[in-house]
Amino acid sequence: MIDLQAYESISLSEIEAVKLLNRIDSKYIFHENTLPEILKEIEPYYYILEINSKRQHRYESLYFDTADYQLYYQHHNGKPNRMKVRYRRYSDTGLVYFEVKQKTYNSRTIKYREERINLNVELQNADYLMCSNLSMSSARLQDQLWIYFDRITFVRKDFTERLTLDLNLTFQKADSKKDYQKLVVAEIKQDKGSVFSPIMQSFRSRHINSSNFSKYSVGIATLENVKSNSFKPILLKLNKILSVKL
Repeated sequence: MIDLQAYESISLSEIEAVKLLNRIDSKYIFHENTLPEILKEIEPYYYILEINSKRQHRYESLYFDTADYQLYYQHHNGKPNRMKVRYRRYSDTGLVYFEVKQKTYNSRTIKYREERINLNVELQNADYLMCSNLSMSSARLQDQLWIYFDRITFVRKDFTERLTLDLNLTFQKADSKKDYQKLVVAEIKQDKGSVFSPIMQSFRSRHINSSNFSKYSVGIATLENVKSNSFKPILLKLNKILSVKL
């Protein structure tokens, strides 16, 4: 059972001070049975995001790619300067954003986003304009993958770091669907990498190592008949984590 009530809360407006749209990301995946003790251990160091008295929030994302999955293959082939394009809806607030995420040559993640009225299954004029301003061709992009998950968001009390924990992950493409209900996907976002992060120390003590995990790439590799050699290690790791006998 996950207990989130021990944490001091922070509001959505307060968390804006730690947007970290230009950041260093570190991702970790592990079985949810480890989560309660980790949460108890790091509680003194983090605030938790609370919206409308809720501390766990539902996210819906729709990713776009070309018909031949050029953006997927950018990641698969290890292209250092690559993009992901998506709509994201925050179900608890109804907010919708169109977002482009860029992974740069120096391994930083830069996220560009603009608020939208609706989550659209086709790109709109404003979306094309945003992509064009980023020197990215969007003419052939189409909706490819829905991703659903619940997110818990933390902010370190010195405001140097954000931590997100994603649970109840589901991929859906047309009639194909894959659930990873027992998986936790953690992402640590920092302006500058720090090994002294409380959550990193907690992971290290449990031999939970960082992983090159992309929800979009794993979802496409799982549901589509595409080349996925580069993602075999992470897919094997997923299966190993979820095969744990409780």
